[in-house]
Amino acid sequence: MDTKFENNRWLKTDSKIHSINIEEESSYTLFFDFSHVYDFQFSEIPIQFRIESPDGTLRVEKIKLAIKDENGKDKGECMGDVCDLRQAVFKDRLLKKGNYSISISHLFNGEYLPNVIGIGLRMERTKKIKP
Repeated sequence: MDTKFENNRWLKTDSKIHSINIEEESSYTLFFDFSHVYDFQFSEIPIQFRIESPDGTLRVEKIKLAIKDENGKDKGECMGDVCDLRQAVFKDRLLKKGNYSISISHLFNGEYLPNVIGIGLRMERTKKIKP
């Protein structure tokens, strides 16, 4: 989890780079983890992921991170003033073995996104490819 957000502000110019090593070709789901201050002022946030494959191919994924449900209730698990949320970026995608570089940025309309505590990625294998 990347928690380097001065004053809990994720600057527009501060893309966060993560590296994920895939040890076996298979189908995977990529999850985005987002920690924020309780009672976030926005119901959703546009997030962009620039994913560079081991062969140099670049793919861009965009999600609208749903912070609150239709009733305005936090969708994340909250303890005290901190809420943790997980949302899929993609599901069941075949990935080849190798190192993937993922640049994460927000597309929020402003100089910074406030009340951010941390962000992270989690890759989970969903299906094993038979030889």
